[in-house]
Amino acid sequence: MDLHVRLSCGGDPPELLIGMARHLGYSLIALSLEKEPRGAPLEGLRSLSREAGLDLAFRLDLKPSSPGELKAWLSRFRRRFEVIAVYCGNVAVARTAARDRRIDVTFYDLENLPSLLDEGQMSLLQEHGKHIEFNLSDMLGLPVDKQWKALWSYRYAFKEAKRRGIPIVFSSGASRITDMRAPRELSAVASMLLEDASLARSSVSLIPARIVDENRGKLGSAFVQPGVRVVDEW
Repeated sequence: MDLHVRLSCGGDPPELLIGMARHLGYSLIALSLEKEPRGAPLEGLRSLSREAGLDLAFRLDLKPSSPGELKAWLSRFRRRFEVIAVYCGNVAVARTAARDRRIDVTFYDLENLPSLLDEGQMSLLQEHGKHIEFNLSDMLGLPVDKQWKALWSYRYAFKEAKRRGIPIVFSSGASRITDMRAPRELSAVASMLLEDASLARSSVSLIPARIVDENRGKLGSAFVQPGVRVVDEW
């Protein structure tokens, strides 16, 4: 499962991304947007993916500059998407994202990773059950001299996350079919950074599947609030 395939103005059309995901062997992908779609044929894409034998989820990537902006967006969009992810570009946003139960996934500015994924952030992620996401395309987009630094920082962070039991997701983060990678390739990168083949496989299968399944349950009509569901009506 690839939990982060980006829809962007400069990227390939969603039909191509869906077709490539199926060709690569995925059973589910999450198409991400950075703002609310206006008139976008999202349901038509669901039909297309079903015909291709691919499960499709929709994800919103939030990139706030402040905690206040993040909270305003969450109030507006949480009930409209199956996955809500937050790009943490500064410490204030990272701390807020780690605490807020409406957020599923956090991903980070690679060049400032050590300061963002510090001891305080790790403790909050552990306490609130948040996920850390690694996007392969973000790393490959860095200059070569900065890629090794990002890999070193992520390996250190994942070692601590693994010790604390913080769930980790590996995604492509691709917006073009040439940047998409097969599940085995993502899993291989994960295995290198995590030094744990089983956990690496889970990061591209069981963990993202759980995020989508839980949120689909919350978006259903029977959901009232965490721990409360309608089981019968009379």
